[in-house]
Amino acid sequence: MHTSNHKACIKPPRLKKGDRIAALSLSSGMAGDPAIRWRYEQGKQQLTELGFEVVEPALTLAGSSVVYHDVKGRAACLHEALLDNEIAAIIAVIGGDDSYRLFEFIDIELIRSHPKIFIGYSDSTSIHQMFRMAGVVSFYGPCLLVDMAENGGIFDFTKNSFEHILMKHNVTYTFPWRKEWTSQFVSWDEANKKVSRKMQPDEGGITLQGSGIVEGRLIGGCFEVLSMLRGTSLFPAKEDFKEALLLLETSEMHPDPIQLEIDLRTLGVMGVLQEVNGLLFGKPQDNLHFESYQVSIRKVLQEFHLDDLPVLYNCNFGHTEPKWTIPLGVTARLDIENRTLTLLESATV
Repeated sequence: MHTSNHKACIKPPRLKKGDRIAALSLSSGMAGDPAIRWRYEQGKQQLTELGFEVVEPALTLAGSSVVYHDVKGRAACLHEALLDNEIAAIIAVIGGDDSYRLFEFIDIELIRSHPKIFIGYSDSTSIHQMFRMAGVVSFYGPCLLVDMAENGGIFDFTKNSFEHILMKHNVTYTFPWRKEWTSQFVSWDEANKKVSRKMQPDEGGITLQGSGIVEGRLIGGCFEVLSMLRGTSLFPAKEDFKEALLLLETSEMHPDPIQLEIDLRTLGVMGVLQEVNGLLFGKPQDNLHFESYQVSIRKVLQEFHLDDLPVLYNCNFGHTEPKWTIPLGVTARLDIENRTLTLLESATV
């Protein structure tokens, strides 16, 4: 059942120690593949050590082929988790490239009437749009197979953001900046389970342009996924971008700067860029195109006479670790000169 977007921001109940979290394979089903299963168990164990009980519907660990072909079953798993009063939150196991296929089977009203924490990033951007359509806050943040299964344990920075946003009542909350980052790929072979990824110093937030302080509702996600959704009912309406703070980050596909320009320019032609109060861009994975993206972003904004639009670059969300947990649909303040992002309300109730 598809319904139009409701502007009222419904907040899910706050997470607490001892709560049950459902791990769902709404996109890739690799967690159930024999070679990857150990990685899932590692993430489950590390979430358990944080004080949660992790459960999974049968489809979660059914394997890549079964999950790929059973789109309706994936949607049913989400419905099941929403309806189960024993489940407090839902975490995406991993991303992928096709979770928008679930849309025709998703009951948007069910999301609205049973609001729960949903957290994930990358291809989960499509699921976040379904929560947006339901008018329910969702959380752009860690997934199980990457962040929660990190060799050597969940990064403290990731854990602290996860707990602050999902477990505490924050009238206001200013996101800290990480000192180090990584996107080094250590093959997910069980023989490597004790091999921690190498960290390197982070450049911190970078002001690309603009001045002053702006406020708006947080909206957005993975840039490539949002581009995939253009022309579908899942892509936000122009009014959804009005006076919003738009989050964009690129994936492991490493789009070249020309492609970034094309897709960003399309948002300008659609009138989207002219609606927002500010832009926040995540650090590109592997820092590839780190400088070129900055040039491309400024170039396209100048084409639409948006030279003064506040843009904060190199933010701590998306396809690098450790990362923030960002509540989509919540009002925040961007202080572009001091390079701070502050939530102006609690994301949970």
